[in-house]
Amino acid sequence: MTQTADFRGNDTLLYKDGVGTNDNDAVITTGETLRYDTFMLQTTAGAVDVSVSLDGTNFSTDPLSLQDLGATTNAPVTVTAPNRTYGFRGKFAKIIVSQNGATAVTGAALVCGILS
Repeated sequence: MTQTADFRGNDTLLYKDGVGTNDNDAVITTGETLRYDTFMLQTTAGAVDVSVSLDGTNFSTDPLSLQDLGATTNAPVTVTAPNRTYGFRGKFAKIIVSQNGATAVTGAALVCGILS
């Protein structure tokens, strides 16, 4: 995992450059995210899924449902496709974005923000 985290001002945090090689590799692991309530996710290659923690220690065992922001329907997905944008909302202590499948993940990015 070789991610970087950049504060972008206006209550926005960007985790970027997440990469993975194997299925279930953590490509992004956040620090404390309780101040944020809106999240957007992309990768340039490979598929990912998202696990969340409400207490900062214990993580969900099933992936979180994500909204495909480029889809024409509102059907949620649990596994992403590359070069698409996904969103989810909630109050989470920590978030882990993991590679899903054998195709290596590159360019994973997670934006954490506050919807006003």
